[in-house]
Amino acid sequence: MVRLGADVTQFGVIGAERAQRAIAAIRRQMAMARNAGATVTLGIATEGVRRALNAEEFIERVYADTGLRFSLITGEQEASLAYWGATSEAAAASGSCGVIDLGGGSLELTVGEGAQIHWRASTPLGAGVIKSRLLPTEPPTFTELIGAYDEIRADLAVLEAPMTADEFMVCGGTATALATLAGRAFHQHAERRSPGRGASSVAGGRRRVLTEAALDALIRLLLTTDNDTLIRHYSIKEGRAPLMLSGAITLFACMERFGAKRLWISRRGIREGAMLAWRHTGDDWLEAATLGRM
Repeated sequence: MVRLGADVTQFGVIGAERAQRAIAAIRRQMAMARNAGATVTLGIATEGVRRALNAEEFIERVYADTGLRFSLITGEQEASLAYWGATSEAAAASGSCGVIDLGGGSLELTVGEGAQIHWRASTPLGAGVIKSRLLPTEPPTFTELIGAYDEIRADLAVLEAPMTADEFMVCGGTATALATLAGRAFHQHAERRSPGRGASSVAGGRRRVLTEAALDALIRLLLTTDNDTLIRHYSIKEGRAPLMLSGAITLFACMERFGAKRLWISRRGIREGAMLAWRHTGDDWLEAATLGRM
């Protein structure tokens, strides 16, 4: 994990060392793509780059060093791509679906039906931002915890979502890691989705899920478990461990705000959404993401 947004939150710019780590990772990914036979490569820069004062400079350096031209997408475009990617796991689904994309720098919320997006919003409530800005100490104090939860709730309260959804999905590495931790710590494993939401489309219809009760238990566990224990005992990745608590609090607040009973974990997200948009519209894939339809 490079976590470009960590520098941006602290200094306002992407630092030289973190930029070099990002370029090294991009080189490896480009090599993997070529070895897999890819003829088209899409580069997407999200919130961690959007907020950087030196965003254009970083994108030009990536292009010079790797040959890959990154597209600096908006929060609304990011929401569209995450929605299409996440819902592609349940292609036979019917009814409205909400998608929460929990990233390091931003949080995208989308409601749609099929491939049609009805409402979307992007907020700077990523797990990395919440950690750096509102939960800086290890472990966080009670005052920090309550303050973070109240601020997230306040930011979500002003979103004027015209509708809710029949079901909600969540994508992103932190959400996936939280579901993994719930399984390892509390033996909470996959559940079967109802046939109306494409239950047969993935792994025999069984999907990992987060409930309010599970998130509440995870928050309690994370408040008393240091990062080293998360890494060694629960096999959480080193770069992900510091973001678990902020991610759990944010998802808990999202469920409360939108009245979601559960969050189905999607293994797909913005990357798969970008591939689908490109497949359907070709070079107009970013325009499709802007319009929210493809």
